[in-house]
Amino acid sequence: MDDLDLILVTQSNVLDYDRFGRLPLDRIDLYKSLVYPRMVYHEGGFRSHLDYINHKTSGKFFDEADYPERRKMLNIWNLPSMSGVHLLNYLSQFGFRVRVINNLDSEWDWFVEAYSNCKRPPLVGISSTFYLSWKEVGHVAKRLRTVDPDMEIVLGGAFANAETINGTPADFEPRMRRYGIRYALHAFNSEVDFRNLLAARRGSGDVSTVRNLASISGSLKGGSFDAGSKVWNNPLLGLSEIPPNWHQLDMPFLNRTIQIRTASGCPFACAFCSYPTTAGGWSTVAADHVRAHLDSIMKIGGIDRIIFIDDTFNVPPHRFRDLIKIFAEYPFEWFSFLRVQYTTEEDIRMMKESGCAGVYLGIESASDTVLKNMNKRATAKQFAEGVRLLNKYDIPYLAAFVLGFPGETEATIQENVDFIRNNGVRFYSLKEFFYMPHTQVHEKRDDYGLTGMGGKWAHRTMNHEDAARIKLDLFRSIDTSTNIDPDTSLWYMAYLYDQGYDFKAIERVQADINGLMKRQLDTAGSAQSWASAPLAPAELNAAE
Repeated sequence: MDDLDLILVTQSNVLDYDRFGRLPLDRIDLYKSLVYPRMVYHEGGFRSHLDYINHKTSGKFFDEADYPERRKMLNIWNLPSMSGVHLLNYLSQFGFRVRVINNLDSEWDWFVEAYSNCKRPPLVGISSTFYLSWKEVGHVAKRLRTVDPDMEIVLGGAFANAETINGTPADFEPRMRRYGIRYALHAFNSEVDFRNLLAARRGSGDVSTVRNLASISGSLKGGSFDAGSKVWNNPLLGLSEIPPNWHQLDMPFLNRTIQIRTASGCPFACAFCSYPTTAGGWSTVAADHVRAHLDSIMKIGGIDRIIFIDDTFNVPPHRFRDLIKIFAEYPFEWFSFLRVQYTTEEDIRMMKESGCAGVYLGIESASDTVLKNMNKRATAKQFAEGVRLLNKYDIPYLAAFVLGFPGETEATIQENVDFIRNNGVRFYSLKEFFYMPHTQVHEKRDDYGLTGMGGKWAHRTMNHEDAARIKLDLFRSIDTSTNIDPDTSLWYMAYLYDQGYDFKAIERVQADINGLMKRQLDTAGSAQSWASAPLAPAELNAAE
């Protein structure tokens, strides 16, 4: 086997369930909004919903299994990431030898084997798409360096890019030294920069000329640090240069589903969202180019489901219609984000006929007052009409709501509840407002009396503690719709679908888990009673 140029680690578990399990149960009221409804207490600890299913169906938790077993068990990070396969496809056209480790927690043995088999140590990449802190990045880097203390690690992706928006590349230095990271690619669209870094390591260039690269030369502790330049990369360049060679790639982690994108950025400017800022622009790929990629994907064998991760998949409407006409020519089902306020009945009918298996609706609020503050460019009436059409054509969807945005009151919260109940919403999620500095609402903070940052904030009509309490109150009281963890949302449903669960089975399984969590919340005053709450029977096996 030829030496690898790069081993790319794209995902790993980001929640420390053991840490939550060590918290005292008799003080659950102090942290219940942190664990519920994202976790369930089962067999002496807090578990992910998928790990609860693992134990109920096999008698074993994910972390009790060996690595080959873990690859067959339910874990959201076993769903193939877009970032890994996207970069693998891009770099392979230049002759670079790349191995993707999709889930480090399932494929650690594969990583060790691949790294150890190289005569010349390869560069090891950490994709930061799903990490929110340096602590999470550092945990992965430290684990990787147990294989080789001198390992050369490069960090890239969304977290790295976001760090430069409120800071500068120079701010990377102390963290890179602390965690043993030699390089950090901090552009949002860093494919070209990554290619140039790999070429320089091969001897075909100079690392110092690679754009958007912070680096340490010599000793990681005492060597010189170079913050590098910060230059905007055209997102269309990365998308249009991706060859339709998916069927030629080595992706042993695939099951039935693959994720791709056909656009970058977002043309909207929702006041709570940082994506338009971090992405820096909006670009789309021509429909005919998408067709070439679909032709290649269909040659892989066994792939019959695609998740399109474009933030605004159905905008502009004419391009969306062109795409779904193309989808109708292929034997695959698909998932996507959907701005349902811009759809017509004809769009929804075409979606159904082209194999749409489910969509994510970022409704955020059913209050026109809050929607206006959010700059959503939509009304509750438009959302209701879109949901009616999805229900009519039986397209599953997750309706996502944000609680506590400036202007939120008990009355606007009730509008959300009424919307869910009156419109037959089948799956929904609830998440508290998260206050970020590089957002539109930050620019208007004085208008709302908005203070704090991140998950701890307050404004004139609500604070984060109110929102956390309301989230749990709604979770416990809404009985006409199925709550899904907002951190995994549509991907949770698409992953279970990939694993053989139909949507009726997903609804049954989640109803069992939600019922258990609600009983635990109701008995939280008594740790002994709460910890031993009985389990409800459910059909936990995938659909035949």
